[in-house]
Amino acid sequence: MRTEQFDYNVESRVIPDDPIELRGKSRDSGKIVVLDRSTEMITHTVFSTICQYFRGGDLLVLNDSYVLANVLWFQYGDEFTHVGLSGHEPDNTTVVDMFGWPLAAPGLTLTSKNNDQLTCTLLEQLPDQLWRAKFEPFELVTPTLVQFGQRVDDINDPNVTLWRSSPLAYRSVYANTPGSFNIPSAGLHFSNKLLAEAAAKGVEAAHITLHVGATESFAVRHISEKEIEDHKVRTEYFEVGDKAAAQINRAISEGRRVIAVGTTVMRALETLAAKQEPKAPIQAESGWTDLYIYPGFNFKLVNVLLTNLHQPRSSHIVLTAAFAGKDLVMRSYAEILEGGGYEFDMFGDSMLIV
Repeated sequence: MRTEQFDYNVESRVIPDDPIELRGKSRDSGKIVVLDRSTEMITHTVFSTICQYFRGGDLLVLNDSYVLANVLWFQYGDEFTHVGLSGHEPDNTTVVDMFGWPLAAPGLTLTSKNNDQLTCTLLEQLPDQLWRAKFEPFELVTPTLVQFGQRVDDINDPNVTLWRSSPLAYRSVYANTPGSFNIPSAGLHFSNKLLAEAAAKGVEAAHITLHVGATESFAVRHISEKEIEDHKVRTEYFEVGDKAAAQINRAISEGRRVIAVGTTVMRALETLAAKQEPKAPIQAESGWTDLYIYPGFNFKLVNVLLTNLHQPRSSHIVLTAAFAGKDLVMRSYAEILEGGGYEFDMFGDSMLIV
């Protein structure tokens, strides 16, 4: 399928730089577009009404990962440079952005400006201006990021002061596991009040973890190939524990809907489902997924998807089209763009596909 079929124009002015709470609004006040696959109806409403589309017994699967700082200062001789962390890989290496630093070369070892015990060795240059690197000792990476890290995004221009002073605004209200380098954004819209409303309606919640990595960076999610089938995403680490697996299996056996909150949850759950025999229960697992979902994919587990409004020619929009159908999705985006007033990307508005 040609990538140009997923072209549309999203102007930078409709891509917010900061979370909605830091722009004077409540989490659940954004807009949402609801796509009904059975009737092909498109409904435009506000996120605070989402419980109208839930049923008693639905299982809401939430990603409890939250975003870390992603940039550290490193030194090589008398030279200093930023190193941007995009995502960890299964072989204990890390995909990094050297921001065009002219001295970057394979085999080069840099030392953290803030913690001289932490080093970063560049291993090889990757496509999309990224590098594969090895941090040693690896266990110092997260605490160094927490204490000294900065936040840079390749689409948004986040306010550094707000990032430091209001970190909770950049994570979902249920997030409790640090590890993402980009924000799991679909869950940002839920307030505690709205989750309580869903629970009162009989909606069950299950928590899994997927640490968002390089797949979310613009260089990787943007499809530059002419055919979407030729694109690839990078690996990301996920965990589905015993409790969540049992909740999911019980929902399936009882004929209840499984709702994936975000493409991260969708990829984790469908990765597990793909490993099982038909109708076999899923197993608790921690591991890595490089699942790339595009039209023609056979969904085995998820019944409903909540996701944000996405950029054109991205792995996210083709996943959305795979689940809802390309024609319905592109028709909804045409309405969104024609009507105006919608915001896109991680701090933008959302879409519910039932």
